[in-house]
Amino acid sequence: MSVRTALSDLGVSLSRNKSMTISLVVTMTVSLLLAALGLLMQSQADRTERYYGDRLQVQVNLCTELSPSANCVDGAASDADREAVEAVLDQNPEVKTFEIRTPEQNFEKAKAVYNQNATGRKTLDSLTVEAFPQSYNVTLVDRDDSDGLQSELSGMKGVDSVSSLKQLLGPLFELLDKMRWAALGTSLVLIVAAVLQVSNTIRMTAYARRREIGIMRLVGASSWHIQLPFLLESLVAALASAALACAGLAAFMKFVVYGYLRDNLGTITTWVSWSESAVVMGWTVVLALVLALVPTLVMTRKYLDV
Repeated sequence: MSVRTALSDLGVSLSRNKSMTISLVVTMTVSLLLAALGLLMQSQADRTERYYGDRLQVQVNLCTELSPSANCVDGAASDADREAVEAVLDQNPEVKTFEIRTPEQNFEKAKAVYNQNATGRKTLDSLTVEAFPQSYNVTLVDRDDSDGLQSELSGMKGVDSVSSLKQLLGPLFELLDKMRWAALGTSLVLIVAAVLQVSNTIRMTAYARRREIGIMRLVGASSWHIQLPFLLESLVAALASAALACAGLAAFMKFVVYGYLRDNLGTITTWVSWSESAVVMGWTVVLALVLALVPTLVMTRKYLDV
């Protein structure tokens, strides 16, 4: 079969099955878009965990020259203050491990957040490394029991603040998890619907072309020759669905992530970028091809007896 003949037959077939093709494309587009959003939310959750630390438990900030806390009346924390804090962290049975972050490291993390929008970049211009404290990210034996450690450290000289990042950011992660699983769960249902719709479309199309297929068998057409029109139709539907889903994801990135989240919530965490969305788009195209072509190959062998 020549390329021109194959394309001509494809055009006739798509025109004949216009309503079924449109229905399949719509179903696949919605399922692919929800799956893509679920993957993007997973990337966002991973990025936020990396930003705050994998455990998200207790953060201890030492005094700087600008700290307003009553524990900081003598200015920045001294070496003796740091040693006293580290001794408490070493000896407290509630502490599993702790990580020291220097002012330079905290400044670099702040740059990653503030550089996301114009307001943040303007704020960053007025800040220097000296404005950031040395801090400790503490992992607890029991992540739900931080009251004792917070109480012990809060009154120590040289300690500006002690905060439970788990309590502060727990609602954010719960929201991300719920949105991710809701998107993936709904997507799974729609993916099953898309596979069933592919199967039903092939069955109905095979029935409508039964006379044509019978003639092709009689003249000795190969299995590939008979299956090719069905595969081309599925390929067109898959590529159209993937393109629409990627366009929807791009719109989400432009209007939600870059248009709102980075400008209004840029100080909370670092948000997903175009590079991460491009990776998700690549997986979306792969998923679209698998969803369309694999059922087509299976169903054509079943319904066409090739």
